[in-house]
Amino acid sequence: MTSGAPPATGPRPGGTGTRRRLSGLPPESIAGAIYGTIVVAGVLAAEPYGDEADAVRSAATALGTVVVFWIAHGWAHYLARRATEGPQARLRRSLAGDWPLVQAAVPPLVAVGVSVLAGAADDTAIEIAEFVCTAVLVAWGALIAVNERASLVRVIVSAAVCGMLGLVMIGLKVLVH
Repeated sequence: MTSGAPPATGPRPGGTGTRRRLSGLPPESIAGAIYGTIVVAGVLAAEPYGDEADAVRSAATALGTVVVFWIAHGWAHYLARRATEGPQARLRRSLAGDWPLVQAAVPPLVAVGVSVLAGAADDTAIEIAEFVCTAVLVAWGALIAVNERASLVRVIVSAAVCGMLGLVMIGLKVLVH
């Protein structure tokens, strides 16, 4: 009888029991999602503030940036695979592997769109998206620690450290603008 739980991948570092593989996702997909979130947060943090803010332009810039990063990462992975696997390596496989980088842009960009449609000022819509990026990073940190069956303290620390990346972006925006 199966429990429906993801397969165990070995002992938990520093503990007992087993660690589950997070939804069967390869580490590169998780890393891409986290990296994409950080890229979007950085782009939004660099956008103009106050009367110069333009939420739609900022969202388009963020999306364009992650697409360029996705292509660059996919191309680099494709070249690396060609170097190690030979000519049978496929660009499509490399691009598909890095797709989570683009998918990571969806939550903050949806936040911009919903905020603008709800009548928020452009700079407010951008700030909301920055906080969504931070919340997503907090969620990744917590999810990964829970997946490791970490103690509550480790879950909180992992979430806080990941969230600090988003808060650093927001802090940089305050310093720059």
